[in-house]
Amino acid sequence: MKKQSILFTIALTLVCFGAAGAEQPSKMMVIGFDGVDARLTEQWMDAGELPNLARLRDEGTFSHLRPTIPPQTPVSWSTFSTGIDPGRTGIFDFLRRDPATYYPVFAAIDEGTAPFLLGEHNGWLAGGVVALLVIGISFGLMLLFRVKRWIAFVIAIASGLVFGHLGRVWAEANIPSQRPTVESRQSGTPMWEVLGKAGFSTRVVHVPVTFPAHELENGHLLSGLGVPDISARVGKPFFFTSELDFNRSRSNEFSIEVVQLEDNRGVIETEIVGPPNKLFDEPPYISIPMTVEVAEDRQSVELRVGSQEVTLRPGEWSDWVEFDFPFSSLVTVHGISRFHLFSVEPEVKIYLSPINFDPRNLPPGFDISHPTDWAGELAEIYGPYKTIGWQIDTWAISEGFADEKTFWDDLEWTVAQYRPMYRDFLASDDDLFIQVFEFPDRVGHVFFRLEDPEHPAYDPELAEEWGDSILRAYKIMDELVGEAMALSATNGSELIVMSDHGFSTWRWTVNYNTWLAENGYLALRSGVEVKERNVEILFDHGEFWENVDWSGTKAYALGLGDVYINLAGRERDGIVQPGAEYEGLKEELKEKLEAMVDPATGRNPVSRVFTREEAYGSFDPNVMPDLIVANSEGYRVSWQTSLGGVQKEIFAENDAVWSGDHCSLDPELVKGIFFSNRKLERAAEPYIADIYPTVLAHFGVDAPYEVDGKVLD
Repeated sequence: MKKQSILFTIALTLVCFGAAGAEQPSKMMVIGFDGVDARLTEQWMDAGELPNLARLRDEGTFSHLRPTIPPQTPVSWSTFSTGIDPGRTGIFDFLRRDPATYYPVFAAIDEGTAPFLLGEHNGWLAGGVVALLVIGISFGLMLLFRVKRWIAFVIAIASGLVFGHLGRVWAEANIPSQRPTVESRQSGTPMWEVLGKAGFSTRVVHVPVTFPAHELENGHLLSGLGVPDISARVGKPFFFTSELDFNRSRSNEFSIEVVQLEDNRGVIETEIVGPPNKLFDEPPYISIPMTVEVAEDRQSVELRVGSQEVTLRPGEWSDWVEFDFPFSSLVTVHGISRFHLFSVEPEVKIYLSPINFDPRNLPPGFDISHPTDWAGELAEIYGPYKTIGWQIDTWAISEGFADEKTFWDDLEWTVAQYRPMYRDFLASDDDLFIQVFEFPDRVGHVFFRLEDPEHPAYDPELAEEWGDSILRAYKIMDELVGEAMALSATNGSELIVMSDHGFSTWRWTVNYNTWLAENGYLALRSGVEVKERNVEILFDHGEFWENVDWSGTKAYALGLGDVYINLAGRERDGIVQPGAEYEGLKEELKEKLEAMVDPATGRNPVSRVFTREEAYGSFDPNVMPDLIVANSEGYRVSWQTSLGGVQKEIFAENDAVWSGDHCSLDPELVKGIFFSNRKLERAAEPYIADIYPTVLAHFGVDAPYEVDGKVLD
């Protein structure tokens, strides 16, 4: 017994000594950038324009990073977060369709409603409480004044009924019976949740598809792309103008609320139409008044919103302005935004960026952070900041309201907001820190026309001043990476720098529904007026497929490169039979689409067509598109096709400001970047799903399921 006790003591000592002496994993930092292209990064590193990234490449590892199929922002970041491909995350596009209606909805979230308190019985509850209080108080008072008991009782009951009714009416007008809800459709377990459960601390900032913020053990999270503005949109700006017959926009693909001012001088009364009223029956939108006063010398305007007064000269942006939208005497939603004054003479033109939810005063249940009060705590420390997921204002420049300088001023101001947070987060003692910056993607979308001299919208004069805009954005990225490198050099942190996809020019547009109609796959009804589509109809539940005859339709296109078979038993009016007919039609469409030729250029607009079986290992057959069309360089699916529209021509030049893209391109053409401050052994280019198991392996934690990536080591 004594010998066994000695051996046990020795063994226990060795175990404890080993545990105490075991090397703890170092901090890991993952700095992500949306839309940074591998080819451009390599080109500018070699030219000496990106010194920090070039040094990171030389001291560690650099590689092109393979994005998902398709290479879209929510799709790739969902795979980054969970380690599984889009077939398993369920996020395969910005949009998905409901096979029961053929209508498009957003792929990443489900919107719904939930009862507030007792729901429809709130009024009766409030009325009952008021009635009981009135009965009790009035009955007691009358007894004090020696009123006969039966008379006091009758008067108390009558008073209770009257005031109870008034209480019920007031409650129904001021207390909502239901509240809107949002639920993420993303499947899989994000890496920070896995690490949190394993006891590691995490801090996650602005990763797309993290709204609504979920509960997180040992961590902090601030949601990214997916957080709406106060109008429940991706972003809805406002344009106030005194110009009569104002030409609303160039393209009408991105929604901007145009408000006609009644005059161009003196005091002008107008209003800001705010959030949709999802709490009460009336009114449909909550609006607040605004006063515009034009200075007598016509050199400035004064804006009055609530108790705030803002004076602006042409070309100036305001500081944060607060907006309070009262739904009732008890419910007010608080927002923040900034004004920009374009002109006073000859016409008044004022721009208001999308109104963000104020992080200091968020509505109950609107969770953009975990812990729920962290968003407000950050605002108390660093000041108000943009909460909207799409932070950089691309609407004004895309729709012809703003010029390049206005766009760039907003970009620099937005990035500067997050620099102090970023520096402090880098220096925090969290085990894992992840932050994603979106600005390179937004710059690529609107400035590629000045990067590409062959683009239809190329302007030599503009290119002289703004032709290096994408490089400027990459230099800001290089500065941010330099700060992370400096810290990792002092504390031994492991650093990964990456992007979700690359970028390319968009010179020509392809209308796939038009091609399907001309080739007999999509049947159209004549004599039906079809309106141009924009993203607003997604939110307003507008009409889709007005002129489509489903009884003669075999296939239709929706989303950014998705083709669906009108399959019997799955689609509401499906006519293609499962089995041989279905498989044969897929192969036929795949072959013909890949053989398509643009007569204007002699090129094949389609690089490859993936069947869903080729793209993904597993998927929901009722949700996933049957074919994913990947474009060749220079081509992209049209906005109208993405929203179910059918244009007159199959091909069109893209002469718009939104001139660069990636969404429907072949993933081989738009690879992202991957850097590590470690030398990694690798046989091939890493895939974005590889980062998930690599991060977990750094902390010695196993993935909770079989992933679609592998550890980079």
